[in-house]
Amino acid sequence: MREIDYDKMLPLYGTWKIDDATGGAVYEDKGGDDSSHGLVLLGKSVDDGVIEATISLPEPNDDCGAYVIFRAEGQGSYFAAGLGGWNNAYTLIEGHHLTPTRLASSGNIKNLEANREYKIKIALDGQRAQIFVDDVKVIDYQRLPSSGGTGLGLFAFKGSRKVNFSKLKVDDSRPNAFIAMQFSDPYNEVYRDAIEPIISEIGYEPVRVDDISGPGLILNDIWKQITEASVVIAEISEKNPNVYYELGAAHALGKPTILLAAKGTSLPFDVGPHRCIFYENTIPGRAKLQDALKSSLGAALGITSE
Repeated sequence: MREIDYDKMLPLYGTWKIDDATGGAVYEDKGGDDSSHGLVLLGKSVDDGVIEATISLPEPNDDCGAYVIFRAEGQGSYFAAGLGGWNNAYTLIEGHHLTPTRLASSGNIKNLEANREYKIKIALDGQRAQIFVDDVKVIDYQRLPSSGGTGLGLFAFKGSRKVNFSKLKVDDSRPNAFIAMQFSDPYNEVYRDAIEPIISEIGYEPVRVDDISGPGLILNDIWKQITEASVVIAEISEKNPNVYYELGAAHALGKPTILLAAKGTSLPFDVGPHRCIFYENTIPGRAKLQDALKSSLGAALGITSE
């Protein structure tokens, strides 16, 4: 895992300082006219992967809250997870500037111990966020709203009075792109020669249903993979019920979706209004498909070409 240097933090609100002894970040609110929630952004980013940090509260109380920010688009939009909030011990929030909204929580604030160092781990896979405290899973939230942000930061309620953050680490993993398609030629050829190379080029991991192996119900596995994917690509040339089931699940979850179909395909009424990339399955046609797919993925995922 990569350790994040708090020296590079950018305080936006509240009073922050570096703890010379630990190298960590300290938020402190002493009241007065300049009293404010604390918000810091860091010069690092992560989409899918694992974020770890240690948080301690010298004075846990009903108004405290101390969180690690992730998938931030500046201060305007972000998510965060950590200790306290709404009289809960552990909370996942969505924030806009200094206004947080609770998405999920567990435990009672009265169980937090003063000055205890709590190890927070946030595991991100697409729309799924799993929150662990001291290696115990306390939140498993599977409908995280889609976000184009990847920034990291820290957030503290002014009612916390003082918060210590330390040992911030990040382990990036390749985010997933779920591919819904018929598993036969010529579609396997289109996948191998056009879709898979572009997905890998942008740093994502392509996942198809035929890649899924293991015990249990296949529908549960499909739902899990779609939930954890950052984007869904559906090849809908054939009226394949499995593909349309997967596309429907993606739409129900609010996933960014990209539709592909061979030229001449007549789209059903329900997907007709959606933008679709029509392609020719020829060598020049697959090259054009790659260009169009790369452009659409960039727009859907907020990826800019260098």
